[in-house]
Amino acid sequence: MDRRFLFLNAGICFWSLALAAWFCHLLNWALPLAGVTLLAFMLHPLQQQVFTMFGKMKTTAEAPQNTIVKTPHPVEKEPLREEKQNNTLVAADVHFEGNITAAGQVYIYGTVRGNIDSRDGIIKIMRSGLVEGNITSRELIVDGTVKGECWSDSIDIYEHGKIHGAITYATLAVKKGGALVGQAEHQLPAETLTNIIDFSVEQPDAAESEAMVGPQPAKGKKQA
Repeated sequence: MDRRFLFLNAGICFWSLALAAWFCHLLNWALPLAGVTLLAFMLHPLQQQVFTMFGKMKTTAEAPQNTIVKTPHPVEKEPLREEKQNNTLVAADVHFEGNITAAGQVYIYGTVRGNIDSRDGIIKIMRSGLVEGNITSRELIVDGTVKGECWSDSIDIYEHGKIHGAITYATLAVKKGGALVGQAEHQLPAETLTNIIDFSVEQPDAAESEAMVGPQPAKGKKQA
């Protein structure tokens, strides 16, 4: 039985007993039972209020308290003094046709049919890479295949590297297994060329030559 309806059910039972005593002409029982019934009906609303109040208190106690979580302020990163150079990547399953001009590092894993220009950067032809075109760079590393002319200050040909074409370099390194099929022209770096001093000898003029050598004796005729 639900305790919230205890007084209501008791009042109904006492009311039924009071009616039975009334019909049996038992007034001594009927009147007290009627009074108890009235009391039970009066206590029922009070019971509902009590249960409602305790129910709210229980719900409030069981409800989790709201906790304030302070999130730390995001730390602002200091701006980089120098912007990083962007890297260019050609994946292994990519076939690119056209010229590439880059400022940073260039990684070739796939196939490129065109010229690659990174005069101040590094170009790396990986083992699975293939370039059919001319290459211009500051540093060139070949571990794949290049078919074309190459201009670079530094050229490194690795074990699986192959270059088919003329190269112009300042420093060249070919590891065992690497191959170069074509002409190779050595060229000094631009910095070295600017430091070379011209030692050309200036030709003295006629006055300085005469002063250095001295006057020549005049040739006379022989007397008989």
